[in-house]
Amino acid sequence: MTTPAKGDKIKTKTPYKTQPDLDKIISGGNWYKKLIETMDDGIIATDMNRIIIYVNPAACKKLGYTEEELLGKSSLEIVVEEDRARVTRESAIRFSEKVSTQYEITFKTKVGSKFPVLISGSPILDENNQTLGTYALITDIRDRKVVEKELRDKNNELQNLYNNLLELYQQLGAIIAETTTVPSTEILLFTSKHCVYCAPAEEVLQQVLASYAGKITYRKVDIDEEPELAAEHEILSLPTIAIGEEQLTSVPDIYKLHSALFSALVPEEKFRRTRQELDNIIDNSPVAIFTINSKGTVTKSNPLVGILTGVELQDITGHDALNPEKNGESLFPKSLIKLFKKGLKGKTITEDRLRIKDYSSEKDDPFSIVSFKVVPMATKEGEINEILVLCEDVTKLAMQEEALSESYTKLEDLNDKLLQLNKDRSNFVELTSTKLLEPLRNSRELIDTILRGQLGMLSEELFGTMEFLRNNLEKVSKSIFGIIEFSNIEAQDFSLKLDEHNLKDLISQTTSLVGSVGIQKSFIGTIELSNEVTVWCDSEQIIRVLRNLVLNAIQFTPINCNIHFSAEDKNGLVAVYLKDNGFGIAKKDLKRIFEQYVKTDPESSGSGLGLSMVKSLVEAHGGTVRAESEGKNKGSTFMFTLPTNKASYEKLISKKEKSN
Repeated sequence: MTTPAKGDKIKTKTPYKTQPDLDKIISGGNWYKKLIETMDDGIIATDMNRIIIYVNPAACKKLGYTEEELLGKSSLEIVVEEDRARVTRESAIRFSEKVSTQYEITFKTKVGSKFPVLISGSPILDENNQTLGTYALITDIRDRKVVEKELRDKNNELQNLYNNLLELYQQLGAIIAETTTVPSTEILLFTSKHCVYCAPAEEVLQQVLASYAGKITYRKVDIDEEPELAAEHEILSLPTIAIGEEQLTSVPDIYKLHSALFSALVPEEKFRRTRQELDNIIDNSPVAIFTINSKGTVTKSNPLVGILTGVELQDITGHDALNPEKNGESLFPKSLIKLFKKGLKGKTITEDRLRIKDYSSEKDDPFSIVSFKVVPMATKEGEINEILVLCEDVTKLAMQEEALSESYTKLEDLNDKLLQLNKDRSNFVELTSTKLLEPLRNSRELIDTILRGQLGMLSEELFGTMEFLRNNLEKVSKSIFGIIEFSNIEAQDFSLKLDEHNLKDLISQTTSLVGSVGIQKSFIGTIELSNEVTVWCDSEQIIRVLRNLVLNAIQFTPINCNIHFSAEDKNGLVAVYLKDNGFGIAKKDLKRIFEQYVKTDPESSGSGLGLSMVKSLVEAHGGTVRAESEGKNKGSTFMFTLPTNKASYEKLISKKEKSN
């Protein structure tokens, strides 16, 4: 067994003194009850038959019952019928496995109304760890459900808009194909042999070009074989689709590719347009479309333009759009007229959210905010003689996006409050646990005094009883320390102090901290790994992980505990192994042991939080943890992974955030 090096400093927690007024409140016997009875969330406690034995005022208010009406009632009566089986199943899990569960159900009030809630349930245990009942924290999630529905509705509206625009571009593509020779615009798909996204990008490109009846083709360019062409187009990432001067990188969106292709073809191809077909597509378009010639006269428009301008359709054609003073009134706002003039000079213009007038929520006023596009059209000789204007009403969509943004802000605020609530809970647990530790410590010191014979000689039977009491007090103290430690980690009441550390040094420091527990079990640790293995981690937290795993192995080994430490490189991660010769773990328990309050041996000391704490700390570093065992008395192997360097850590955390 290794021992601490001389000069090593052991960190101890700085003692603190509670503010007198606060200490007076906490020392009072009813402050827990006041806390529960004044909180906003409801609390309901039930016995093993799911009969309500306690409710706080918040729960009564939410359900519309008095306390007397709820006490003695089956908890299933306040749950909608379709959710009762789930409540029964979840409470049975809490009863049998002594674990906390969280799930969503719908409550039914006294007057018959319904509302969704989040249930955070935990078992009620006696001093012998036997289940007596369960209690549930009830959080009203109606606001969250409203936001979720709004998100779904907005996504559906966006999808409908994209479908309409895609259909329009496909129709325009068909007209171009029938009235145009093969375009001079060269379409290039830049890729390489190692580009895995080339095939999906090419599939999207082929789908878009199908609208042009096969008259427009593209060429695939391998940048390794034609580096000069790639340099000429300044290709920085793959795959890239180059259409004239415009480039689309990665796998392009079908709508964006249609838009880029159409913008490139219309001004540069100078195609011969069949006016009748163009007029037909304008008349039947799902968006407002009109054309303006080089003199500024509106030559064609569809009914939606009448809604846009507020003018009868027959009065729009022939109107001078660029010089409103000639007509005595302005058909279009000045902001649009400026864009028309730029289009007649050959510039393609796209505006995603263009506000052309104030929006009133009291009056349904369309075309206040528009998605706007101006496409110049040229003659065969290259002269701009007309512009095509597409205008989509996105007023409601823009307003919904603003509302959605506000909803996201509210959700972020709620999340911040939740994080603060977790920290408050952690502080509450630590504060209350500390208050429990003080009388336990005093009791243990008194028992030690009695066992030393300072208060008189004890009979053998009484000595054994006092020693039994002292051991129980020791177990309770360890459990409380475990709860405090886990609560801080769960509330993320710490920040990782990351740096590069030698793994062998971390293991050596850990084995030196085992102390008397290791001596009693004749603990021997063998370290079989290179001195060159390094990990990117918070050394204090990983030593805590290793120490919990070592103490767990010692606890479940009868005597002569041997732990073999090893490590191997796994795709940029270091996998750390701890193999022991203990009792082993049953297969049914391998996945459960990392859950909160799970103890494979109910009689063992500890809080059942050690391995759950290990899992939380390893995952905070972007790693994973698992246990393996071949069965009873065949030992166990615990394995967890850590990043090897800063880049590997950032990649793991980024991947984790995306998956969440």
